[in-house]
Amino acid sequence: MSFEGTSVIKQIANQLLKWEAWLNQRRYFHALRDTLTLLFPFVLIGAFINIFNQAIFHKNGFLAQIYHLSSWFPGFKSLMTYTTMLSATVNGVIAVVAAFTAANFAARALKRDNLLAGLTAAVSFCLLNFNYAAFTKQGQGASSQFLEQNLGSQGIFLALLVGLITGWLFNHLTFKPHSHQLIETRRHLLNRAQENWLPMTVTLVVFSLLSYGISFVSKNGLNGLFYSAFRSPFVNPGSVFLNIVSVTLLSNFFWVIGIIGPIDFSGNSSVSTVQNLEYALQHGSAWGAPNPITLHTVFDSFANVGGPGMTLALIIAILWRSHNADFRTVAKASWLPSLFNFNQPLLVGLPIMFSPILAIPFLLAPMASLLITWGALKLSFMPPVVYPVERTMPGFLVGWLGTGGDWRALLVSLINLAVATAIYLPFILLENRSMEGGRTDEA
Repeated sequence: MSFEGTSVIKQIANQLLKWEAWLNQRRYFHALRDTLTLLFPFVLIGAFINIFNQAIFHKNGFLAQIYHLSSWFPGFKSLMTYTTMLSATVNGVIAVVAAFTAANFAARALKRDNLLAGLTAAVSFCLLNFNYAAFTKQGQGASSQFLEQNLGSQGIFLALLVGLITGWLFNHLTFKPHSHQLIETRRHLLNRAQENWLPMTVTLVVFSLLSYGISFVSKNGLNGLFYSAFRSPFVNPGSVFLNIVSVTLLSNFFWVIGIIGPIDFSGNSSVSTVQNLEYALQHGSAWGAPNPITLHTVFDSFANVGGPGMTLALIIAILWRSHNADFRTVAKASWLPSLFNFNQPLLVGLPIMFSPILAIPFLLAPMASLLITWGALKLSFMPPVVYPVERTMPGFLVGWLGTGGDWRALLVSLINLAVATAIYLPFILLENRSMEGGRTDEA
């Protein structure tokens, strides 16, 4: 590489470090990052629960199928019910926790009543996800008064937004700093309510009116309206490789900003997938399948190792070269969930979400995997994936088992993982520089 090219790369790296440092100095961005970090243990526990629930104690789970657990493991059905309940409980309310925490940190920055701000944000977020359909004639049989699907990880983007807006309202509508007491008295608690009645009332009224207005447009609330808009670019990308690249890039970008799983890619190419499977069953081979290039055969099976962003490669890069103790702690705790394609702990723990440095390889690594896989299929180096595989199957095995055990598909998966690790590595080294710079500043 020429000296001029090296100089340009250094300039870009320095600019990224400056941008990240500038963002971290912004009050509300700092509250956002702190919120994600505080969510990490809850999300990590939820990911391990999902492993037990979806990979082990589920009839179609990866480990359950390999070891036929349902036929001999004592109490299998009871444990399946129990882990499903745990998953719905821990993962199902994570967005409510996010709203509370974001408002708490945002209000704390200006020494406002952070506890009341957090509680107000949590209630406001629940108001935004109130199920108004339950009070109509058509929805009288509704099982819940809340839109439960929006209270979990799918609602994190909106929850963070509600939390930051609530914190902003407390910062601007409360006219005196909050004084914390080690031991609360009844008089002090009543004074807190009196001093914060204005931001509390304004916040609750604003979000309740917004929720009620949205109910006339969307039965699934504001979050459902968001996701309807987010899903629109993903309608039938077909077999055109440029469309698949665009859809993948946009989907991973959504994950970076907290819009978790706007669409289930496995259902996008259902017709072509069924046609490929029928062909393989009729001919006894995946070779010659009618739809070799689809979102499922290229992206879902080869560019999703460890979850969106090829994050298993990120863990390898961190454990290999990172000097950041926090990064290494998160990576060590998250490698097992990531192996089964649950990468939410990495999204909030490092965090990848809203990170100007880690977002770049998170977007680029799947693009490289798409290109390698597309080339292998176009050159007929390997057959396309035709057989159904479970979501919890380790990502680097999906191509191998989905082609009926073709070793070339496994080789392509391993090449993709190696290339993705190489893409993440320079950014991990850049984060090392960021950490060293922070130590210098502190000194």
